[in-house]
Amino acid sequence: MYSIFFLFFGGIVLFFLNTFLFVRKGVPASYKQSLFRRNKIDWPSDCEYSARSKDLVAEKIKLPAEVCTDAIDSLQSELPKDCEYNNVALGEDGKIDLYRYRDFLGRAPIRFFSLGKGEFLGELLCDATAYNENRIYFLYDERTIPAKTKLLKFIAYEFSWNRNDEASEKIRMKRLESDRWIRYYKPETKEWIAFFKFRGMGDCGTYFRYQPSEQNLPVLVEIRAKLECDGTEAYSADEVPITWKQYEVPFDWKEWISNVNLTSFACNGRQKSL
Repeated sequence: MYSIFFLFFGGIVLFFLNTFLFVRKGVPASYKQSLFRRNKIDWPSDCEYSARSKDLVAEKIKLPAEVCTDAIDSLQSELPKDCEYNNVALGEDGKIDLYRYRDFLGRAPIRFFSLGKGEFLGELLCDATAYNENRIYFLYDERTIPAKTKLLKFIAYEFSWNRNDEASEKIRMKRLESDRWIRYYKPETKEWIAFFKFRGMGDCGTYFRYQPSEQNLPVLVEIRAKLECDGTEAYSADEVPITWKQYEVPFDWKEWISNVNLTSFACNGRQKSL
């Protein structure tokens, strides 16, 4: 009898606790729901201020392209300061001038990949060198006004190689976290790839592959590396270096906590979600 009571009471407590957490994680009071459910955004036409009709001006209605522009503008304070755009595309206000950056690159510096109606993954080029490139990624959700953005950070590992003699070598992996780590995103598989060549021919370097969690946050799932540049096992940037040694992905409790679903609980032996 008492066990049934405590089980019931515990379920009630967990219900209200998870509801509280859900509300806290939900839409703040300063946000309001939008009716925007776009599946495609092309910069700049779908993400800029343009001429408005008198009715829209009078009613102060925000257009999707304007909401997008405001979101990108608010995200700028979080962007890394050591990317190429800081040298070639800063405006007088100290922010990135995307049009100037486009003129420098000869192509659009920013792209959007659909994650569902009104949800996107944004991509911004950080640096491009002779044989390596890295990009910045962020989540963009225009289902609210103002739209919500989140700069993504990627967990990876820096390799060091200590060779004492021909028969003895020790490879160490040092954890790092970066927001400009990724070479490219594969929309067909929804994966991020970080492939860093130690030299142009691609016979040595490090390779990291990430998949999205339920919250669309990156989860490291594959590590490969070849530290000796010996002219063999060369790969291009769009290939998987399948013959390179694969390393086990270390368990990362910080990443696990960031991806855990706090809005579910167990009740009477069954998993339920709010």
